[in-house]
Amino acid sequence: MGSFELETAPPSAELLEVARVELRETPEVRQAAVEELRKLLQAATDLNFPDDEEFLIIFLRPTKFYAESALKLMRNIAEFNKTYKETLFNLMPSDVMNVFIEHNIINILTNRDQKGRRMMVVNMGETWDPKAVSEEHIFRVLYTIHKLAVLEPATQINGVVVIYDFKGMGMKHVRSMSPGGAKRLLTFIQEASPLRVKGIHFINQPMIFSMVWSLFKPFVQDKLNKRMFFHGDKMAKLHEHVHKEYLPSNYGGTLPALTYGGKDWYPVAEQYLDFIKKWNTCGFK
Repeated sequence: MGSFELETAPPSAELLEVARVELRETPEVRQAAVEELRKLLQAATDLNFPDDEEFLIIFLRPTKFYAESALKLMRNIAEFNKTYKETLFNLMPSDVMNVFIEHNIINILTNRDQKGRRMMVVNMGETWDPKAVSEEHIFRVLYTIHKLAVLEPATQINGVVVIYDFKGMGMKHVRSMSPGGAKRLLTFIQEASPLRVKGIHFINQPMIFSMVWSLFKPFVQDKLNKRMFFHGDKMAKLHEHVHKEYLPSNYGGTLPALTYGGKDWYPVAEQYLDFIKKWNTCGFK
């Protein structure tokens, strides 16, 4: 594996072309949208968000440079931060370090897929010990990762793909999940995250997965529902969405098996503490 690094360089010409086609992004549209969003933020006296251009772009790209929509996203984020204040207030990587380092639950692949999307694997079975790591812990890690992902122009533009691997899931895992946790996760993905979620793939689900799905299903909106896929142990079905040339052999891919996990890329989070602190200031005044 190459060592894990965030790709924070300005977007390439190819990426900007994708942004133009999919997100309406041109220098003129971008400049006008940034100025308009700044004005809207100044008028929204209850909101507190930094207003430098790079920061505003994080909210303008997923909303296709419609400033009003970007402001609505910011307001959703502020609401979410208020609702889940106990879980998220001033959350720093060090608060979730033990989950990253001792438990291989969440892994970010070092490479992107065929569409340039960032890929994340969440292990909801054999490597998850619910006694040591609660549903809330897992969410806090996901939330920390998203703060880093929004720093990557390629991820802002191309989006992310999430693979949920349920291999080895048992009743102790099912009992550790709750309707409240499901609602929190889906509210975040659908309303309070600037990341473009392009696909959620469920693999290796056992029979009892239906109990888990019944927790989540009531909160899934139509747009996300169309991007959710259930593959069981049929990796060829996964490969229709994420080509096998971009997947490790653990998932039937042609790349080498995974030799790294959360502990290997935790140090990346420590490199961006200034940005994380800045993100933590966002919300209602």
